[in-house]
Amino acid sequence: MTDPLLWWPETVLADLTKPTATVADARRLGQVVTIADPVRFGGGADDFAVLRLLGAAMETGVRIDWTLGSAAPHGLDCVVHLPPPARAEGNTAKETLARWRERHQVGLCSYRYGPDFIAIRDIRRAEASFRATLDEPHTTRFRALAEATRVDELTGDEFMLLADLRNNGLAFIDGAHFLLSPYRVRTFPIPCTTF
Repeated sequence: MTDPLLWWPETVLADLTKPTATVADARRLGQVVTIADPVRFGGGADDFAVLRLLGAAMETGVRIDWTLGSAAPHGLDCVVHLPPPARAEGNTAKETLARWRERHQVGLCSYRYGPDFIAIRDIRRAEASFRATLDEPHTTRFRALAEATRVDELTGDEFMLLADLRNNGLAFIDGAHFLLSPYRVRTFPIPCTTF
């Protein structure tokens, strides 16, 4: 019998047409997600696919290996909560990588579901920190936003909430596509006071 570790790949290539599914498969199989080509942010759906992949990796604890080939999209403050690149190509990207690694930490921009509420926290910029607790009907609308990717999939009320989130730096809208900035916190560390 062949040793499964000899043929089991440690990494899986990212499928940017299915970023959430790619991360879910990698988590289930204990693999690292790799983006094959350097990422050059330039606006549009491809940027959102990469950011969605990074957010899914952050919320599930999956390692992601990628190379930055440009400056950060929408400015570093907007993405510093997501996993930084492993490498960078070009001077601008290398400067961005150094600052990204320096500022990145878990929980800078996230949300969590409670039984009848959603708690949102954004502390990426100390001078403009944001905390909110949503209750109904906003929780239902927020859950719909977390699942959708296109503006034309939204109801009028969902779009109004999306616009409010964007105005607070918690969402990106680029024509037909949108993306929520915070990632979902699914697991919590055990506080040291419980030991």
